[in-house]
Amino acid sequence: MYGDSWDKLYDTVFWFKQGKYNSFRCCNIITFDIETSNGWRQPNGKVIGFSHEHYNLKYDNDGNLIAGCPKYHDMIENGEPVSCLYIWQIAVESMDGNIYVFIGRTWESLDNFMTMLATEIRRQSIYGKDCVNRDLENNFVMKSKHNVYSELYIHNLGFEYQHLRNIYDKKFAGKGRGKKSGGNVFARQSRKPMKASINISKVKFEYRDSLVLVNKSLSNWCKDEHLAVQKLEEPKDYYLEIRTPKTPLKDEEINYSINDVVSMVHGIRKYRDKYETLSNIPLTQTGEVRRTCRAKIAKHNPSWAKQCYDVTISYTPSEFKRLAWLFQGGWTHANKCYVGYNIKDVKCFDFASSYPAVMCTRTFPLGKFITCDPSEFSDLEAQDLNNPKFRWYMKVKVKNVKSKLQNSYWSLSKVAVDEDRPIQNQVVDNGRIYCCDYMITYMTDLDWDTFKQCYYYDTVEVLEIYKSLSGYFPSEMIETILDYFQYKTSLKGQANSESLYCESKQFINSIYGVFVTKIISSIISFDEEGWHSTEPDDETFYDMLHQTSEEESFTMYQAGVWVTSWARHNLFDFIIPLDKRICYCDTDSIKGVFTEDDIKFIEEYNNSIASLEDKVATLLGIDPSKFTALTSKGKIKRLGVMEREADCQEFKTLGAKRYVDLVDGEIECTIAGLPKRAAKAKITSVDMFDNNLFWDTSESEKLMAHYEDHQKPCVWTDRDGVEYFSEAQYGICLQPTTFDLSMSDDFIKFLNTLKYGFSRDDEFFTDTPAWFYNK
Repeated sequence: MYGDSWDKLYDTVFWFKQGKYNSFRCCNIITFDIETSNGWRQPNGKVIGFSHEHYNLKYDNDGNLIAGCPKYHDMIENGEPVSCLYIWQIAVESMDGNIYVFIGRTWESLDNFMTMLATEIRRQSIYGKDCVNRDLENNFVMKSKHNVYSELYIHNLGFEYQHLRNIYDKKFAGKGRGKKSGGNVFARQSRKPMKASINISKVKFEYRDSLVLVNKSLSNWCKDEHLAVQKLEEPKDYYLEIRTPKTPLKDEEINYSINDVVSMVHGIRKYRDKYETLSNIPLTQTGEVRRTCRAKIAKHNPSWAKQCYDVTISYTPSEFKRLAWLFQGGWTHANKCYVGYNIKDVKCFDFASSYPAVMCTRTFPLGKFITCDPSEFSDLEAQDLNNPKFRWYMKVKVKNVKSKLQNSYWSLSKVAVDEDRPIQNQVVDNGRIYCCDYMITYMTDLDWDTFKQCYYYDTVEVLEIYKSLSGYFPSEMIETILDYFQYKTSLKGQANSESLYCESKQFINSIYGVFVTKIISSIISFDEEGWHSTEPDDETFYDMLHQTSEEESFTMYQAGVWVTSWARHNLFDFIIPLDKRICYCDTDSIKGVFTEDDIKFIEEYNNSIASLEDKVATLLGIDPSKFTALTSKGKIKRLGVMEREADCQEFKTLGAKRYVDLVDGEIECTIAGLPKRAAKAKITSVDMFDNNLFWDTSESEKLMAHYEDHQKPCVWTDRDGVEYFSEAQYGICLQPTTFDLSMSDDFIKFLNTLKYGFSRDDEFFTDTPAWFYNK
């Protein structure tokens, strides 16, 4: 219910969990959100808003302006981005099940309400809801020494945090004497806090980011979890109108704001039900997965936990840096010979849970890495790749490299950045190396096996090489993954099983992410001077390694590096033989103009996966049937096989993460950096998808964030013509921006060179090997 008066706060029943040392933790769910206006401050101190009509410049063929205003465009481009709070809203759950929503229009009113909220929480922690003399009771509890804590959830904390600095900057920075007067911030990226704590009237509020917990937009969270209150759809260009604390708001605008915080209460309730208390809810989505792994793996196999811990704490800064260089994600690329063409009758296949599949069936480096003499390269290379004694990696220099395939394999970004000149005279195929005079890079044994099949080369010089004992993951880990695979498959679409299905789906999708999370990263801090990022020194490095106890360890970073290496290797089991008919690949999927023989090849591969899984199951004492699962419709699904997806009647790509297809008569668009709704609104046929396609600000639905730490006082004029003076120092101005689909000049030159066979004299590239032009 909407609280017309803040006095409704006194109708709220708070309840508490008592902890050690006379501490109390508030069990009520509290959610918070704000709405802001965006504008551009002019030299005279007045703010103008954004208008697509005046900002987007369009000209006719004669160069005459037909839309937009150059002067207005310049006023935006040269103005100072500013933002202005016009409403805040807080939802407070009561023990009796009611949800009270409180709103205000200024920062001062928010500060006053938070003081009122903190005081009432503290009072009820001693006296309960019933009140005899509120003033006397408040006076007593403020003198008491007991500690009170309360969580407060915000969806996308980074946005609200920047604005909250207008009233709490010093508290976030920890100003004042003693720990109780200050706060703290935890973040892995600058300006992206995951939690931030402050003390108000002797209550410690911990702002938590629900976005990193659910890893999806508020709208999708509401839909996926079938929450009782759904997020209302934001009208197009809702953010363009200027509203200020003086602007009368329409009922639909207030309802839009209220729904956000109320829907979040319903969402967090599900997490509290699962974890019993708010304080037990993990901070992030991967935090949930870690808890499951610790409970099901580490606690049941302490020798494995000790092995993971011993390997992890053995890392040196230089070794961890090498492993971080070695890591690569998925392999996403468009076959250069199909780029820009409308391809008919494209068949599509996906791996069934690619990363979990390799974790259940393949071997990994599970011991400490040992430095080898480069002369051991031949012996290590000669091992059975699928069942070696050692897994290994090397730093290698390869000369006169040229791709054998239409799908160029190695990423330019993975050449060895510790070298002064790690590559020379390279030709690049949309970010991947087509050819070069030489390259220096780090490769796993699996990457090297793929590289040999994908490139011609002259000489190989092994500069460094390291090996580790090879082995399978323990059966506890594999069976945990298989259990969640079965849950996910069998529960999909079943009524009354949404919660368990979402849990199992989240586990399967996130287990790989837990394994490759960097255990050592930049240190992000916030103080009186703002955000800072520093690299850990050696002492801090070793402190970070010991943050996880032996009893809670269940993986090691190097194993995660090999998970993605295995997935790429499996993908190239298809790319290498089917290269000329593969149009596009994306981590665990292939699209191509496949023949019946190709489809038989895929079926034979799937049979080999079934045999591999049976072998591993026998070896590790696992029930082989766990590698398969029945859908709610009785269909058998097997982990790790290539599954046929819906065919594309038409398909067109302009590069990685840029393609459009026609499936069952419907246009589907995948364009990195562009919302799907904006893409589909403009692209109504596959033929329309072409280089230089452009979305102006009214079409793109994209916003560019300007973080401002030194906003000057300014005067806003709202939609009703009423002026408002603002002295807010901190803000984020969200500016509509354009989107340009154009391919890079280098990629276009590369495609033209391949297509037309230009000679060296055309100078399409600098320092390119002469043989590149003489194919």
